[in-house]
Parts: sequence; structure tokens; C-alpha cells
Amino acid sequence: MNFGGASLARSWQAAIAEQVRALTPETQLAVEVHVWGIVQGVGFRPFVARLAADCGVAGSVRNEGAYVRVQVVANSAAIDRFLLRLVTDNPPASQVQGGRVAAVQVLNAPVTSVFRILQSVQTGARAALSIPPDLAICDDCLEDLRNPNSRYYRYPFTSCTQCGPRYTMVRRLPFDRDATTMSQFPLCPECEKEYHSPLSRRYHAQATACEECGPQLLWVTSEEAVRRATLGEAIENGRSGDGAKYALQQARDVLAAGGIVAVMGIGGFHLAVNAEDAAAVAQLRARKRRPSKPLALMMNKSSVAAYCEVSQAEWRQLNSRERPIVLLHTRADAGLPDNVAPGMNRLGVFLPYTGIQVLLLDDDRYRCLVMTSGNVSGEPLAYTVADAFAKLSGIADGFLVHNREILRPVDDSVVRVDGSELLLLRRSRGYVPGNLPLDREYAGASANWADLTALAVGGDVKNAFAFLKEGKLWLSPYIGDLDNPSAFALFGRQIAWHQELLQAQPEWVVRDLHPNYHSSVYAGSLPLKQLTVQHHHAHMAACMLEHGLSEPTIGVILDGIGFGDDGQIWGGELLYGTCADYERIGHLLPLRWIGGDVATKEPWRMVLNYLFEGGLVAQDLEWAAQRLAIDDAVLSRYVSVLRSSYPGLQCTSAGRLFDVASALIVRQGTSSFEGELPMRLEALVDASCAGDYPFSVVMSKGRWELDVRVALQALVNDLRRGVHPPEAATKFHRGFARGLAQMATEAASRYGVSHIVTGGGVWQNSWLLRWFTEQVAKRGLTTVTP
Repeated sequence: MNFGGASLARSWQAAIAEQVRALTPETQLAVEVHVWGIVQGVGFRPFVARLAADCGVAGSVRNEGAYVRVQVVANSAAIDRFLLRLVTDNPPASQVQGGRVAAVQVLNAPVTSVFRILQSVQTGARAALSIPPDLAICDDCLEDLRNPNSRYYRYPFTSCTQCGPRYTMVRRLPFDRDATTMSQFPLCPECEKEYHSPLSRRYHAQATACEECGPQLLWVTSEEAVRRATLGEAIENGRSGDGAKYALQQARDVLAAGGIVAVMGIGGFHLAVNAEDAAAVAQLRARKRRPSKPLALMMNKSSVAAYCEVSQAEWRQLNSRERPIVLLHTRADAGLPDNVAPGMNRLGVFLPYTGIQVLLLDDDRYRCLVMTSGNVSGEPLAYTVADAFAKLSGIADGFLVHNREILRPVDDSVVRVDGSELLLLRRSRGYVPGNLPLDREYAGASANWADLTALAVGGDVKNAFAFLKEGKLWLSPYIGDLDNPSAFALFGRQIAWHQELLQAQPEWVVRDLHPNYHSSVYAGSLPLKQLTVQHHHAHMAACMLEHGLSEPTIGVILDGIGFGDDGQIWGGELLYGTCADYERIGHLLPLRWIGGDVATKEPWRMVLNYLFEGGLVAQDLEWAAQRLAIDDAVLSRYVSVLRSSYPGLQCTSAGRLFDVASALIVRQGTSSFEGELPMRLEALVDASCAGDYPFSVVMSKGRWELDVRVALQALVNDLRRGVHPPEAATKFHRGFARGLAQMATEAASRYGVSHIVTGGGVWQNSWLLRWFTEQVAKRGLTTVTP
């Protein structure tokens, strides 16, 4: 298969020449090609029609299932030009992933005809290869929104072929208006004219609408939301007069007064408050039950520059069609309330990506808004009006809603930019649906990927799943933590939706080795062939697949916890192998783990575990208990358990090691969300501080082992003598990175590999990744990151 660009056009031209031996530039041909990729809902057919007119070819274009069929009639020279530009000049939002020449016919005489866009037809071939993602409002539609002379002036749902909802409103393929949630909005004469005009950028744009014929905006107070049962009733009562203008003004007034507004968007609800109002932010945290997790901020470009340090690469992500939340370094003089992102030196920022958001920010009474997911902490995103009214009425003072149905929820994506490299921390809106081509045979693989159809259900924390079909891996949006019943129910619905969209009938289901994961239990209930994969090998294999590494390599996998082959708790692993198989050749020093999952929320337990197991004296344990405000009676009971013969589990988790170091350094014994203390620890790092803590590499039972005990003793000694937290945080990060690099490069030397693969959530720590990469590079090796 060929993928886009001039190489694909040349392969088509070669295929035509192969069928027509006596080909000359004047030869009259009729050629049919099929094109697939992201080629529906992104203005591809209108582009083809305009290109045909420019190149002087006749014919037709239409959607057939999930590919586009293009028929052209002209001399071979004109067809060559047309085919080249078809895959090199295609619309920015489209992505030509492949295609083939379906038919070639030599004509005896010139044919004069027009080029037409034909009615779409449904086929079963290559399902879902054309589902486009939801795209941020484009500059042209933004201009229409702000232009008093435009009939789209201040209409919050304006869109065109280059922007607007796609994935969240498509019911089936082909991607036509009657297959979307826009089918309930018949076009008015003016919109109908634009929709059918090849000169309009709304030519066959399925979300086309205006104030006369499109979705409507309505303001609903919290009291009204409790009473009203359906959105249809609310919209019907709100259409009289200038509803959108009134609704927006009410929302702005509530925000300016320090209130909370639930805002319905493309893929679900946000909860918004004035980010400059500390009391409003505190009230949102209290009602949402989110005491300290950083809150996302929506700003205009001028505000971003005032609050954050932004590189050119970060600006590109902020302005991209995907419009993700980008983690940016906070300016020293930013002046935002501390409770927006307590203890952090980065802010999660995005630019408005819908007309509603643009209009909400168009108010001089505030410069930026908190725009956090519309849910109670731990619950999935609310995406239907009924669900939002039921779950958010106790949080929001009012609701800004509309009557365009959201078929499936999708949260905001979160990214970080390291230098010029993009790291996806949460992959959702703007990036889904998308796929990773696996058109290779990998060492040890039993079959070519194109021959397999499978479902991989993912883990329990920050769940996402994937379908494998026709040699491509289709990744789901972020789901959430499956121990929440609502999130687990959404997990099942999302799998069903994606299976229908992809027309996928999996033969295999792939699950985590952990027998009690909700996802594993779900997988076991399916009447499919079962494949169980060890958690950390999955991290390693995923990175290898993404980067096309088929030869055996070394993986350094760091995360919270994963179920090991030996029944113990893994999380700081050195692996050697391929996508198909692996050997555990090293790990962090195993220490006893007492407390189970509760230890992830109460890191003080891990502090006592690790200090006791590390052989620190009783005075150090008492000092740590005082530092973390552990009650004397609790300390006594816990130490008695540690001293007992109770075996507990052995733990090699890098995440838990970070919990221990961060709890001691930031002086906090509990955590309100996963990764809270390590994130605060990362924010303390000061690269100007010298030194590191000694993590020693030893061989034990034929494996490399990173001994953490001496480093923890050095950390405690530093803190007891009053070393400032930034120095301790820096020495911990640098020392851990150096120890990992030594272990990995020694293994790479023994096994003769040149790449070190990373994987697992701990590698989201930018300082750890940077210093590890630098150390590995000094030894002539390359670090490969997901």
C-alpha cells in the first residue's frame, strides 16, 4: 500500500502505463481511482471538482462507503497532472493514506463533458477509514463570526469544510448530512445555495447552518435544569426573540459575577469560571470535589502571552486544527490565583475552538476562563443535556446549551512540547478517530497485521482501547478510570460504537495480565480468542510499533503498578525483546509493599515502607512521621506491621518511588489525584542546582538491579539538615536518571542494541526524560519515546 504524496501519484501513473503500453500524452483515457484516508467531511469532493476544472478533465467524484471514487476522462498528460495534485494539493484537514487504480479504458475519441459530484453510496469496503476528527474553528469562519456584514455574524455554530464537528456527530458512513446529527436541521434557501455552490467553502460541508435553519443556543438556570426533562422542551421555549444573544449575555454575566457556567461544546460539557477570581475557582473546586488537580484554562492569544512563556513550537500546537490543551510554563509575573494549579509551574492552556467559546471570551470583564471537564470528580464527561442537567445542577449556576445532539463524548486532548517534539499526554478531541499504520511484519509475529482483526481493551487507569483492522490500529479517545461504574459503562458503549463505525468483527481480544482489572474481566466475557499481555511489555511493544522497530531492543518501562509474570508488583522494569516476546533483565530493587491500592492515595504508607525496608534507623522513621503529620498511634501500628512476619508483595514501582521522594520533599502525606505529588516535585526542579543522589547499579540473580536505598538515605539526610526542596528535587531527578541510564546502557552493550525504548506514565516527567536521554546519548545510544 502507498501512503499519500507524490509517491502515491507516481504509483498510479505507473499502474496506468502498465495497462496502456502505447501511452502518449495525447492518448484519451477514462481512469477510475479509489482514494482512502481522511477524505470525507473535510472538503475533499469539492476540492476534486475544482481541481478537475483547473486541469481540464471531465468525470465525477462520489463517496462510496469509506473511500472516495474518482473517475476522470481526458488525455493522459492532463490525467497525470490531475493525479499528482490530487494527493499533493489536497485540503489541509484531509489525509490521503492510500488508493488504487480501479479501472483504465482507452478512448477512441475526445470526450467533452462536465465534472460532477454524485450522490454518495454505501458499501462495505474499507469501513471507517474516512471518519474525520472534530476540528477547531478556522480563520475564515472566525472572520464570518466577527463580521457585522456576514449573515453568520455572531452565529456560534458556523462551520465549513475545514472546521467544526465531525466524529461527534457522524452516525454512519458515507459522511453525508443525512448520516449526521445535522439531519434534523433542513437547510434554508441561502444555506442550500452555498451548500451546492462549487465556489463556496461550504460546498457539501455537512455542518453548514445559520441562525435561520441551524442549531440554537439557550440559557438555562440551575433551577430550570432540575425541572426540565428534555432539551427539546427547553429549546422550544427559548427560540422566541434573540435567544442566542440573550443566552450568551446571561452566561457572561454569571461568569463576571463569579458564578459557574456549564457550557455545552462539540464533545461534551465544560465547567467555566473566571480564572482571575480566586473565590470563584475555590467554589468550583469545592462543588466539583476536585481539591488540587490543575484546571485547564481557555484564553485568547494576547492573554496566553501575558500569562505564559510560549515557544514557537508551542504556538503551533495552540493554533493547530486539533487545538489541544498545551502545558506551558507560567510567567513569573502571571498573577493568576494559586488555586488554579496549586504547586505547579505549568498551566494547561488552549485557545477557543468553537464559536460559542470565542463569543464567551468576547467580554472585557475577564481575560481567561477556567474550562474544566463537565463532570463530578472521577465521573465521565457529561455529554447529553439530560445527563448534564442531572449531574451538574449542583455545581453550575447556569447552563449554556444547544440542540445539536452529541453522539459520543470526547474530552480535550492534552499535549506537551519538548523542544520540537510533541508528546501526547491525553489523546482525544482533534486526534480521534485516527489510526497508526502497521503495514509491516515484525520479528516473531505470527501473521501480517493486515490479516488480523482484534480488540485491545487497555488497562483500568486512564483507559483507552484499540481496534486492529486491515493493518491499522484505531485508537479510542480517553475514557477514564474503570473502577468508576459510570466510566466502565461508557467503556462498553464506546467499544460498541467504534465496532459499528469501523464495521469490525474482531477474532481476538487482547487484555492485561492482571486478572482483576475491570477491562480484563470484560475481555474474558467475550466469545473471542484471548491473548494476555504483561503490562510493561505492552508499553514497550506499543513504542516499538509506533516507531517501526522490529529488531530486539532494550526497554526501560516506568509506571505506577503493573501485574508481573511472577505475581508481584512491577513498575520499574528493564526488558529485552521484541513486540512478540521479552525477557525481564533488570528492575528497581524490590521492596515490600504493604497497603495495597490505598497506598497510591496515601503515600505516607509508601514512605514508611521504603524507609523501613531500606534499613533507615528508627529516628528517621519518627522524623518522617512528624514531617508528614502521621499520628503517633498510626505510626506505631504501621511499624508493628512492618516488623511482623507478614510477607506482603514485592514492589519495583518507579511511580511509588516518586511518591516517596515527593511526599518527603513537599511535606505532604496524602494525594487527591494520581501523580499529584510527583508533579509538584517536578515543578520544584532547578537545573542550576548541582549534584545528585547515588542510585547504584548492581547485579542480583543474573539481573541488573537499581538500588534505591542509599539514595533515599541521602535524601533523608539532606532534608534533616535543612536542604531546600528545589535542591533535593533536582538531586533526586538527576540521580535517578543517571542510574537508569547506567543500567540501560550496560544492558545495551551486552545485548548489542542501539536503541533504548521508554514507556509508562513516569516518563511524562520532562526532567527525568531529558537527563536520561542526555546520559544515554553520551554513550552513543538513541532514546525512543512514545
